[in-house]
Amino acid sequence: MISFFNYFYKFSLGLVVILYFSCAQFRGPKYPEIIYNNKQPLISVKYEYGEIQIILPIQYDGDIPENILFKVFAKADTMNPIISFLQEAPSEFRTTLPQGSLDITEKTNLIKIIPQDENFDPVSVRFKGIGFGRIVLPPKVIRSGQLIISGKTFLKNDASILPKVKVEIKDSEDVIFTTSSNDSGFYQIAIPGEYRFSENLKIVVGENLIFKPFTQKLIFDNVRKLKINALLGPSRAMRGPLYITEKSNVHFKKGPDIGAEILFLLNKGEVVSVDRITPGSYHGFIEVEISGGENIMMEGWINRADLRELNLNSIRKVIK
Repeated sequence: MISFFNYFYKFSLGLVVILYFSCAQFRGPKYPEIIYNNKQPLISVKYEYGEIQIILPIQYDGDIPENILFKVFAKADTMNPIISFLQEAPSEFRTTLPQGSLDITEKTNLIKIIPQDENFDPVSVRFKGIGFGRIVLPPKVIRSGQLIISGKTFLKNDASILPKVKVEIKDSEDVIFTTSSNDSGFYQIAIPGEYRFSENLKIVVGENLIFKPFTQKLIFDNVRKLKINALLGPSRAMRGPLYITEKSNVHFKKGPDIGAEILFLLNKGEVVSVDRITPGSYHGFIEVEISGGENIMMEGWINRADLRELNLNSIRKVIK
């Protein structure tokens, strides 16, 4: 029995020795220091982030609106503004937008400048954007909106159309705009908005006709458009024979005698309805406009030398 245990012990010991040396065959090599891997599989990403600052200098030509609404649109979208705000009329418009919000290839970005005053028209500024940084745009001038005067030219006695009649806008006696009515008698004139406050602005129609021109003061009270129809020549109330003054400052007197009281000084082109004749004078009637635009008839005497007979078939001035 003892010999069996001795045998088993020796067998087991030998097996352990064999396995020890056998496993040693598969061990990796030993190194005295830690080995560092010099490869760096890291990716360095550089990302720049910034905002877009827009600066738009604003200049005013004449009157200045109290408040202005600014709207900024991008990439041809004119319905949905990126930013919109109201402020007092500034000397320059500044705003900041997120990076990448603008079109950087074409001028499809837009700033709408909307003065909160009906006397001014909205204006727009188109520009090309940048990715980020500062944009300084050229100055934009804000002006009062144009004043529009339009109407038609008629012959007063039968309301027929008078084409190609000269129309002038004057400030005192300075002509600031001239046009003519078309074949339908229509005319339209646009003048700068700053003339709204002129106290001597007037329209003069018919300088190229033999009649006294139609003249009316222009008053723009909270409006920018006026419609003025010009009626030229004598009315139906003026019965023939009709005569017309040959010069200005013609004496319209109370009587035919020398030294008679002068009622009016008539301008060139004044039409007179004559009903009596003396060797040196005509007695007749003129139309005088009173307040409210109503015409009344006034009678008096005029020297015959100051009048000539009126031919309604030849009413245009002959240019010599």
